[in-house]
Amino acid sequence: MTMPAGSVIGSIVVEEKLSSGADGEHYLGRQPALERTVALRRLPRDLIASPGVIERFQREARLGAQVLHPNLVQVFDLFSHRGDHYLVREHVEGAQLSTVLESSGRLPARIVVRIVLEVARALGELHRRGIVHCDVCPENVLISRWGEIKLTGLGRAQQAGEAEPPSPPPLTPYSAPELREGGGADPQVDVFSLGALLHVLLLGRAPGHPGGPVLAAHPQLAWLIRRCLRQQPTRRPDLPSVRRWLERALPRAAEDSRMEIAAWFWDVRMLRPSVPELPEELPVAESPPVARGFPRWALPAAAAGGILLAVLLAQLGGSDDEQQVAALARPLPEVAALKPAEELPAVLAGEPGRVAFVAHPWAEIQIDEQAPFLTPRAAPIELAPGPHQLVFRHPRYGEVRESIVIRPGEQRLVRHVFAGAQP
Repeated sequence: MTMPAGSVIGSIVVEEKLSSGADGEHYLGRQPALERTVALRRLPRDLIASPGVIERFQREARLGAQVLHPNLVQVFDLFSHRGDHYLVREHVEGAQLSTVLESSGRLPARIVVRIVLEVARALGELHRRGIVHCDVCPENVLISRWGEIKLTGLGRAQQAGEAEPPSPPPLTPYSAPELREGGGADPQVDVFSLGALLHVLLLGRAPGHPGGPVLAAHPQLAWLIRRCLRQQPTRRPDLPSVRRWLERALPRAAEDSRMEIAAWFWDVRMLRPSVPELPEELPVAESPPVARGFPRWALPAAAAGGILLAVLLAQLGGSDDEQQVAALARPLPEVAALKPAEELPAVLAGEPGRVAFVAHPWAEIQIDEQAPFLTPRAAPIELAPGPHQLVFRHPRYGEVRESIVIRPGEQRLVRHVFAGAQP
């Protein structure tokens, strides 16, 4: 039976049901005493009597609470309430990697490498503590709206060299041959799964299917996949070698990695909120070609009777991963300071204004407590004349609030640079 919103389970107030599956029911909850949002998972009662289910549930909670890493979902609590078993963990606002695959079929190569590198870092911390995950697959990888990659699903994890696993290992296309044959787990099991994950993200198909032109276009990735998927564990590269190869392929900071993943996530519209867009584009200035798929902004210019900010948007068709990444990393243009606007009444009759936003390094922007959106954003937003409250959020640089006043028919470029993140 689904728990209704407002139900109190221990210290958790249920807000809404997120999903349900073979591993239980998932809810969004709130801990009022700690003022934080959490994810609440309830184990199905019909599974409680199954062998190993409770033990696996408890093991997942213990490991998730003990092993702290930016790429691992943290567990906060484990308890029973009126015959039900609950696990309280960090809430990741985003989607499962499997959901992304179902939507897009396969992912761009640069995004694939970034995601797998973050998963490899999570596995590295587990291996350092003598833990083998044993169940690396798209269902156990989460992508947050901020571009963070989180590995979960520690219920099948084993201690390295453990003779008798706590529960039968999963038999999936990502399972290493030694697990299928009932052997003990060692770190090479996760290396095989990592290679299988690379394969399915790049091709949209599980290992065993021909790669064709996709792998031919990425010979280095094909080389790594073949070695990770070798049948004999001793012939596979170890995890540190895989990590070093991926890091050399993408020698950029973790913040840049999250920014690129978040921008791609936004681009595939996995979490795009419903923000009204203009029915037509603004005039385009003549300028040299820019990276396809990204906007180009012109600088504000003075006009008779006041300040007019001409927001120039050049949105060319098509998409190219390399050019998009280069455009995203390009420093933002300098924007002239605006003169202070006069105070206007709360509601003014007249034509709506058009406002475009840029932020460095990037931001989640919320206007008047409406649905937020992420930058970079291609189209300007139509706002009614009058005052508006803006909130700029970034996981590293925090939250900044600003106020703007829009004149009837005004076109404006709003640019925000977070303190400590100067371009």
